[in-house]
Amino acid sequence: MRRGFTLIAAIFFVVIASSICMLALSIASTSVKQNSEIYLREQSELVARAATEYAMLAIISNDFSTTCLGNQSKNASEDNPIAGEFGDLFTFKVYVKYFGDMGDACKNKDAVIVKGINQGTIMLDVFVSSKPGKASNPINFHKRTLQKL
Repeated sequence: MRRGFTLIAAIFFVVIASSICMLALSIASTSVKQNSEIYLREQSELVARAATEYAMLAIISNDFSTTCLGNQSKNASEDNPIAGEFGDLFTFKVYVKYFGDMGDACKNKDAVIVKGINQGTIMLDVFVSSKPGKASNPINFHKRTLQKL
């Protein structure tokens, strides 16, 4: 009788110990997944900052008498975003809203007409998204920036 009770107690102890180990393993795997998602979110914010700088460089070096970069129109087929890829994980699109007279190419667009101190201001809408199949959860990030030229 005593040996049977000891055997049942040992089996019960092994079951309890294995349950605790499974719980610890589950918590560890969840925290690893959360850490990787936090890392990718921070990475997308850095890509948005880099895309903003890239768009500013493209806008500053643009000849506004011939082309109007990054303008978002009412027709999606006429959109001309500044787009690119960052590594094999992220893509970005930058839409630009011009405030003031920016040149002949931007006159027919939806530019806001302003005079005085706000002349030459732009609003950058940066959209960063992960490529399909690269992240366990799709990552989308939007950043809006006002910039004076």
